[in-house]
Formats: sequence, structure tokens, C-alpha cells
Amino acid sequence: MRMMTTALSLLVLCAALGYREAPSSVAATGGVQDAVYLDRRISMLETRLNTIESSIRTLEQQAISQRSLSTSPQSLRDPETALLRSEVELLKARVRELECGIVHLDERTLSASAKEARKRASGELSDPCRLNPETPVQFSPRR
Repeated sequence: MRMMTTALSLLVLCAALGYREAPSSVAATGGVQDAVYLDRRISMLETRLNTIESSIRTLEQQAISQRSLSTSPQSLRDPETALLRSEVELLKARVRELECGIVHLDERTLSASAKEARKRASGELSDPCRLNPETPVQFSPRR
């Protein structure tokens, strides 16, 4: 219904824009030339209207296909996206764990004077990875 209203509006607009009075020379020569002139104008308007209708159909088909394309990959992508996000979070946790292990080993290998200098510079031992440096480094099992 909406398409018919749009097409009708475009037809009226085309008719209004396309209608011009016949030149005075055509009007003076009689009815035969008037009929030929009007026939040619009507043919041109029909051609324009067909072109407009074809363009509207093409746009409607494109809109429908884009709607169908935008919904189906999205629904397929959501589980994949959630899975990728969870894997990225696991990797981030693993990197944090490895960094902590390196800091733990660093604390174990520092000399006493270097430990004291670091303590003075940063205040107290606030990094939990540097606590108990003599304990073995333990990582969570791989999944």
C-alpha cells in the first residue's frame, strides 16, 4: 500500500513537472500537431514513470536483502563473539599469571642491597607477586 502511495505521488509529481504548455507555433498549426506533441509527451512521461518504478523496486529489493543479511550473520556471530571474548579473557589471565611468576623469580634473584633499594623507593612490599620469593612458582594448569 505504501509503495502504491509513493508511486502515485511520484506520478503526480512527474506529471506536474513534465507538463508544459505547447509552444505557440504548435498550437497555431492545428489539432494534428497538438495530438502528436501530446502523444510524444505522454510517451516520455510513461518512460520516466517506468524508470522510477524500476528504481523503487530495486531499492526495495536491496533494503529487503540488507535486512536479511544483517540479521542472520549477527545471530551466528554472537556465540562466536562470546567464545572469542572468553578465550581472550583466559589469555589475559594467563599473561598476568606469567608476569607474576617472572616478578616472583626476579625477587628471588635480587641481591639483598637491591631488595632494600627497591623497598625504599616503592615503600612497602605491596606487590603480592614479590611476597615469599623462596616458594616455588606455580601456574594454573593449561586448559
